[in-house]
Amino acid sequence: MHEVNLLAVLVAGIVPMIIGALWYGPLFGKRWLELMETTAEEIQEGFNPLKTYGVSFVLALITAFILAQLFAGMGGAARVFSIVGTGGDALAGVYLALLALIAFILPVGYQSVAFEGRKAGLFWLNLGHNGVALLAQAVIIAVWS
Repeated sequence: MHEVNLLAVLVAGIVPMIIGALWYGPLFGKRWLELMETTAEEIQEGFNPLKTYGVSFVLALITAFILAQLFAGMGGAARVFSIVGTGGDALAGVYLALLALIAFILPVGYQSVAFEGRKAGLFWLNLGHNGVALLAQAVIIAVWS
């Protein structure tokens, strides 16, 4: 296991919560509710913030820690990007995020369309959120590593 910057992991764990609040709130909240075929009131019924946000935060921390491990293991790839000039670490973070998005989030997310009958629009909306959150996490990890 690689040594990682735990402060970067903590900040990278918080960022998806902020992005999610904006994404599913003022940015795309109405569209998300339409695609889910529900209302804000129905979502609030039986809503447990500790369970919902607590588990989401723990999972975001795990994602950030694993991204930090992957980035540390990339060593050579990070050096390749650093020859580009300033922002090389950020570019390496973008590269890592895109790899993870394409390899893991895209296939797993699509299963909800293929096997659960979810709307494709909901898939794309969620993929966008996950992509932006993962990108932000990976750049934070890369720049602070």
